Amino acid sequence: MQMTREMMGSVIGGTVTAAALAFFAFTHVPPAPSQDIAEQATLTIPTIEQMCAGLGAAGPQSMTECSAVESSAGEFVIAWMGLNGFILDGGIDIGQIQLIADLDNANAVDPALTFDPTIDPGLGLDPGLDLAADPALEEGLVLGGVTDPQTGETSPIFASPAQLAMFCLGGAVDWISLQDCISMNDQTTQFSGVQ
Repeated sequence: MQMTREMMGSVIGGTVTAAALAFFAFTHVPPAPSQDIAEQATLTIPTIEQMCAGLGAAGPQSMTECSAVESSAGEFVIAWMGLNGFILDGGIDIGQIQLIADLDNANAVDPALTFDPTIDPGLGLDPGLDLAADPALEEGLVLGGVTDPQTGETSPIFASPAQLAMFCLGGAVDWISLQDCISMNDQTTQFSGVQ
């Protein structure tokens, strides 16, 4: 078989291209993740004992009572976060909440971009949940816009549970305050008495 100019050009071109790719593959050093970015994405939750100490529980009885209340509030928050698809790998995933909140912000521009957890039952919403059984679950539910009876401040209106979660996580110092924020602003968490 005789080597033609085209074959020789192809062989040389392929060899040069392979050498260039190998050079870049071996010399490329991926950038190290910034410590600040890793710290921002991590949600640090203090222990229940630390939360109770922060609330002023000092004695054994007050610590026991506070621990019981904080534990039940924590269970509520984790259940609500799981229902809305914010639990990933056994913890509250701030990145997931921010992503969904950003997608929900797109609702004003393009409603097709709005996150809908009913599309994938693996994202939290119970597929057996009968939305018609409780009027608080019907379409057009307003999250937020509630006036706090103690402070008189009105919370903003949220386009989604993800935006509510970001708001509540930003101001909560313990499980109790997080539960209060969620339950005050999400009507679906309040018992409506529907039989």
